[in-house]
Amino acid sequence: MEYAWLIWSFIILGLWGLIYWRKPQFREEMWKLSIWTMPFGLTEPLFVPEYWAPPSLFGLASKTGFDVESLLFSFAIGGIGAVLYRLVFPANLSAFEEHEKQHARHRLHRVILFLPVVVFLVLAVFTRLNHIYCGVIALFLGGWRHCIAAPT
Repeated sequence: MEYAWLIWSFIILGLWGLIYWRKPQFREEMWKLSIWTMPFGLTEPLFVPEYWAPPSLFGLASKTGFDVESLLFSFAIGGIGAVLYRLVFPANLSAFEEHEKQHARHRLHRVILFLPVVVFLVLAVFTRLNHIYCGVIALFLGGWRHCIAAPT
């Protein structure tokens, strides 16, 4: 049981490697997003031991609040998440042209992207909610706001 979290992290990392190997067109994007999401593994002290106590390598999570497995897991899911939709539903994406970015329908995009961060911080600082619930509420509100703000 001591290695369960490590084994699952390596399984997800293996899936990342398989996609990276089989889909060369996604490699650069996967690598960039994986590097960006890996530091989210450092948020582990927000959740250990109040929400969970993972069976981490050398008992690091329970001793320090940090573990290697969270970094591996965050790295892998960042890259997979970046390309998962296009793996399931192949689509060609292209960047917006500069004049399109200035269109009124895009004016709230940055606000919507940072809304979950603000909501999480407010809930975490000003309530006694467990941080996992603060995160769920923040992400739900961010997703919900995005859905109602999307053009029809």
